[in-house]
Amino acid sequence: MYTQPIDRAHPGCIIFLVDRSTSMEEPLGASSASKADSLAQAVNRLVRNLVLQCQRGEQIRDYYHLGLIGYGATVGSIFGGDLAGHNLVPISRVADYPLRLVSETLPDSPNVSLDRPIWLEPVANGGTPMVKAIDTAGAVVVDWANEHFDSFPPIVVNVSDGAATDGDPRSMAEQLRSVHTRDGALLLFNVNVSSSPGPAVQYPNTPRDLPDAYARTLFDMSSELTPYMVAVARGMGLVMGEGARGFVFNADSGALSEFLDVGTRVSQVTDR
Repeated sequence: MYTQPIDRAHPGCIIFLVDRSTSMEEPLGASSASKADSLAQAVNRLVRNLVLQCQRGEQIRDYYHLGLIGYGATVGSIFGGDLAGHNLVPISRVADYPLRLVSETLPDSPNVSLDRPIWLEPVANGGTPMVKAIDTAGAVVVDWANEHFDSFPPIVVNVSDGAATDGDPRSMAEQLRSVHTRDGALLLFNVNVSSSPGPAVQYPNTPRDLPDAYARTLFDMSSELTPYMVAVARGMGLVMGEGARGFVFNADSGALSEFLDVGTRVSQVTDR
């Protein structure tokens, strides 16, 4: 299980559930940046890296379908511009239609600038309807899994800073994880971002050391990392035990970026 290579005939599916509640305007850990800003930066960086992974010469090959679902004052796709209203978008179209480009000067080459694409803007408004967001993702991935039953199963990455305001999300998360392809069940990963400067709890295999009921809820919702993801994480110097779950509590910006990198590593991507 979880060994199907990614190629154009067997694309991967990655959906980000993005908490856009009012509390996301608070600082992330000890930094001056808000949680919403830090999350947007991390997701934009990851999407750009996925685009680069799929680039072969001048062509972007559709090895992935991506989704961005926000939840706060509203719940739904947060792609904008030409991608507005689309729940899942092939990576080539994601590459072609960012919201905007930001010109950046290279630190080591002040006379050289690059255009950095932006797909996700920071927003902080409303409550935390996590249950509805998970349900929305479920409706998307069921159709995708039926159409791509021979592919690696979908990955859903939920990033939030607080408890759901529309009920207990565990039952809906269990339903989401029941979606499957021939290669395995859907993988649901969760990361909590916080204003607390305390240490992160990364990839636990037991809820024993988690500080509260909210953290244990997110742990219960989270899938175990695949063997390939564990190998990638250990190659990055991260320590994790047998049965480590795709869950980080109290993540700072560094732990958030690491988490997104580890949690979106599927099996081998081939050039077919």
